[in-house]
Amino acid sequence: MESILISVIKKAFIIISLCFILCLQGCGNGKDLKDNIIKGYNNFIEHAGAHALTKNSKLNGTREFGSDNYTGNYKVSYKDFNGEEYIFGGTSLERDNGSNLEAVYTLNVESGEAGIYYIAAGEEYLIASGSTEGEYKFAISPGDNYIIVRGKNFSGTLDLTVQDVISG
Repeated sequence: MESILISVIKKAFIIISLCFILCLQGCGNGKDLKDNIIKGYNNFIEHAGAHALTKNSKLNGTREFGSDNYTGNYKVSYKDFNGEEYIFGGTSLERDNGSNLEAVYTLNVESGEAGIYYIAAGEEYLIASGSTEGEYKFAISPGDNYIIVRGKNFSGTLDLTVQDVISG
């Protein structure tokens, strides 16, 4: 996983450098240049962050994305699952739909251990473990933000929805 990340970072540097040079040559005033650079960088890291998500073909269940990679539905039935799955998230500087999200879940553990976690800026927060249902509201920040499922000899089910929280 680290070698993939290093490769992505190298490619990011090259692409960002090229974008910067092109922006310097073709942009108008300084504000446009700054906005174009930030938008281009955000788009790039958003794309790179999508590669950290577990691919659909490797998931144990069925994932349907919502408006982006941060939202959607995931339904799964596990049998002796050991490992982790990165279900939703990314690495945006700024998300189009805002930063407030809510995870609504039903986790049923028949055997083994299981947990749902939120990872932000390298810190890990437990959303739920064991058989439980509920909701977890959180605000994503610039950088890495992921919802993951981790299991150890886990058999059971998970129904997970991550959705935007509309302020107002």
